[in-house]
Amino acid sequence: MNIIFFGSSTDSVIVLDALNKKYPVSCVITQPAKPVGRKKIITPTPVEMWAKKNNMPILTFKQHAEKPWLFESNEDVINSIETFKPDIIVTACFGQKIPAELTSKPLHGAINVHPSLLPRWRGGDPVPWTILAGDAQTGVTITTVTKNFDDGKIVAQKKIPVTEKITPHELRTKLFTLGAKLLLETLPDYLSGKNKGVEQKKEDVTVARRLTRDDGFIEWNEFVTALQSNDPKLERKFRAFFPWPGLWTKISVHGQDKRVKILKLLPLTVQLEGKNPVDWKTFEKAYIT
Repeated sequence: MNIIFFGSSTDSVIVLDALNKKYPVSCVITQPAKPVGRKKIITPTPVEMWAKKNNMPILTFKQHAEKPWLFESNEDVINSIETFKPDIIVTACFGQKIPAELTSKPLHGAINVHPSLLPRWRGGDPVPWTILAGDAQTGVTITTVTKNFDDGKIVAQKKIPVTEKITPHELRTKLFTLGAKLLLETLPDYLSGKNKGVEQKKEDVTVARRLTRDDGFIEWNEFVTALQSNDPKLERKFRAFFPWPGLWTKISVHGQDKRVKILKLLPLTVQLEGKNPVDWKTFEKAYIT
C-alpha cells in the first residue's frame, strides 16, 4: 500500500514516525525550508529532517504568494504525487490546504489527525484556544479531508482531560501522541470500508484561528485588576500564549508608550522594552509609583 504523508512540525513527526513503523510511508510532502531565528538561517521542517534521516522521498511545493495556506500550483502538486500512485493520504499539522482534486484520487481518500474534539476548535491552532477557554476536556479527532479545513467526517475520536497548568507544547505533544495511536487503531476498519465516518454537527462548530502578536496584548488596567483579584483567566491567557505571542501590555514612560512583556506570573517578572527582566517590586518602584 502506498501512503503519502503531509506534515511539517515536530508534532507531525510524532504521527509520521508511528505510522511508518506499521505502514511504511512512500513519500512525505512538507513545507519548503524557511529562515529561522534572528540570523534567518534557512532551516528545513522537522518532517523533512526526519525523512532525510530515514531515506524517504521528500516533496516540497511553493506557497501561493498572497495566500500562503494554498499552493502556488495545484497542478504541480497533483502531478508530482500521482507518480507515487497513492492508496491513501495521511496528514498531521501540515498547515496548507490540500487540493480537493488530490484527496479524491487515492482509493481510500485522505484522513487527518486534528488536536481537538471536532467540531469544537476547527482551524490551524486549536490548543492555545482550548487552554484560554478553560475547556475541562479536549482530545484528538481523525477526520476525512475535504475541500474545507477540518469539516470532514469524524472517523475516530478520543477524549482526555485538560490538566491544570499544562502548557500548549505539553498538550500538543500529548494529543499528537494519542493521535498517532488512535490512527493506527483506526486504519484497519477505515481501509476495509467498515468505518466510513460520521458527519460533524455543524451547530457545534467553533473556530481556532491562527494566533497573532496582538492576541497576547492586555490593557494595563485590566492586567493590574486581574492580577490583584487573582483572576484565573489571566493565568490561562498567560499559559495559552506562552511562548508566543506571549502576554504583554503597554505603559507610559516619560510620555511614551512602552511595551512590557509579562515573563512570569508567580513570582511576577516583567521586562520593559530595551531593559532587562526584573521582579514586579523593582518594576513598580521604577515606573509605577
